[in-house]
Amino acid sequence: MNLASAPPREAPGGQQDGLSGFMSSRRRLVLSIVVGLLLATGVILLLAKASGFAKLVDRLAEANAAWLVAAAGVQVCSIVGYVLAFRATVAMQPAGRAVGFGPSGRIVLASLGATRLLAAAGAGGLAINYWALRQLAVDARDAVIRVLTLNTLLYAVFGLAGFVAAAIMLATGDAPAAVAIPWIAVVGAAVVAARFVSSSPRAERLAADPKPRPGASRLSTTVRRAFATAVAGVVRTRGVLAAPGRHRALVGGCVVYWAADIACLGMGLAAFGVDVSIGVVVLGYLTGYVANVLPLPTGGVGGVDAAMTFALNALGMPLEEALAGVIAYRFIGFWLPTIPAAWALATLPRWGRTLSATR
Repeated sequence: MNLASAPPREAPGGQQDGLSGFMSSRRRLVLSIVVGLLLATGVILLLAKASGFAKLVDRLAEANAAWLVAAAGVQVCSIVGYVLAFRATVAMQPAGRAVGFGPSGRIVLASLGATRLLAAAGAGGLAINYWALRQLAVDARDAVIRVLTLNTLLYAVFGLAGFVAAAIMLATGDAPAAVAIPWIAVVGAAVVAARFVSSSPRAERLAADPKPRPGASRLSTTVRRAFATAVAGVVRTRGVLAAPGRHRALVGGCVVYWAADIACLGMGLAAFGVDVSIGVVVLGYLTGYVANVLPLPTGGVGGVDAAMTFALNALGMPLEEALAGVIAYRFIGFWLPTIPAAWALATLPRWGRTLSATR
């Protein structure tokens, strides 16, 4: 289905067929959680064997409860940051809508649930956000552009943090070139490409919704429309970054989302008495989190755990210390929020009528 040109398919009662079918299937949600737990357990056991199982057990037994509680608190702040950013996305002009914090929070939880329970490299969360915007009567193409703007801005903040951390740590000799240089090169290239396609007057031509060409294949038309919509998302993101003061909630929400989640990892490490610099925490987190873009089951469970552990180890942290901190972070930052997120995902289709009534 071409989201940029067609409204979502509706089932009787105003629900979206494919998406609602998954969201309302509690059996599938439970199965996804079970698969994720098994994957996470398997990866942790393999890493524990490599680092020394006895050492890891001793480390876990030394956990400081106060730091773990603090980590849970900052994780709540991370989710609140996402809620603020989503609300600002809905309210974005033109044709912005004011949506309450409660409904926005429920949508965000469902979005997190879809991201974590679908092997779609985060596409499940984007689909939930699009679904919510369509329930609020946002035009189909504009809904896609808003979703892309939010996601692009989130990862612009993510990439900028990685670029700065990598550059500083490479200059001070605190990070190996194999970890730091890819961040500098990839983020730098992405910024150049984004500036190229979003510069006037090129942006106006590339972002315009293309008209069907006589004799053009359906695939060709879909690709052209998808590219134009993606460029429109980049253009709108550039507009937000050019005037951050007018988009404080959107930009600030994205910053809080990442900063609080990184702080959760730092507090997970502190719970086991690991003395580590902020730069190592930031770059280790960001490098490990890149595994989340892969289409792995249940939000990259296993892949992210391993990648983050080895990233911290590559930055000089002993393997058992890195693994203990990552276990605490993933339990608090991933598994605990997944419980309410799965509930929000399973109940969202029935709640869609209520959301539609706010039009």
